[in-house]
Amino acid sequence: MEWISFFERQPKHGQPIFYYGQPIGVWVGRYEYRPNDPVSPHIMISEGGIVDRMDAPWWMPCEEHMWKPEKPATDYPADYPS
Repeated sequence: MEWISFFERQPKHGQPIFYYGQPIGVWVGRYEYRPNDPVSPHIMISEGGIVDRMDAPWWMPCEEHMWKPEKPATDYPADYPS
């Protein structure tokens, strides 16, 4: 599977995903869309805590029994806001 930029496409609400951010590495968690959140409507929840798409701009679908993927080739997607 390929890494997907959060700024190109978002997972479905509640979908299990792998996500990656340069300061945090690769994690597995669940995506939640919370449109009324005052900080960010796009968050990932895992055992490691909660991050948003600015912390983890890459994601890919996670299916049962999948191995944890290697990090993406670049730390930030080309469409990451500057």
